[in-house]
Amino acid sequence: MSEERSRILNMLADGKITAEEAERLLDALDARGASTREPSESAIKGDPAPLIAALPKYLYVKVEAAKGDNVDVKVPIALVRSGLKLTSLIPPQALDEINESMSEHGMSIDFSNLKPEDIDELVEALREMEITVDSTDGDKVRVYCE
Repeated sequence: MSEERSRILNMLADGKITAEEAERLLDALDARGASTREPSESAIKGDPAPLIAALPKYLYVKVEAAKGDNVDVKVPIALVRSGLKLTSLIPPQALDEINESMSEHGMSIDFSNLKPEDIDELVEALREMEITVDSTDGDKVRVYCE
């Protein structure tokens, strides 16, 4: 076991970081060979904030209407995570119907097989997401995460 892994596990055992923070740090160590982005020394020595701060915290939807009907929505990513975790409470028959309906609308998501690591992957992917629409009548729509 590497020295960095031992430090992370010791911090977890000592209660200095949560299991989720430890998992992120360990994932970052695993990705070290596949990516140039490495965990900072301060993250390994007990401050997981540099890695955690990089994940988006909010999903924003902003509409600037030419006629003044503006919309500004800020959705915590934690709410998205909680909502996805609630799928475990949906009865299997209902999940089949949801999956079928989603598929009919071009979204092939199998909610019955959704795992915690899938949720983490989704949140990670949201970091890169940005949708901007400028309409011909002057309306502007922007959806992004920060």
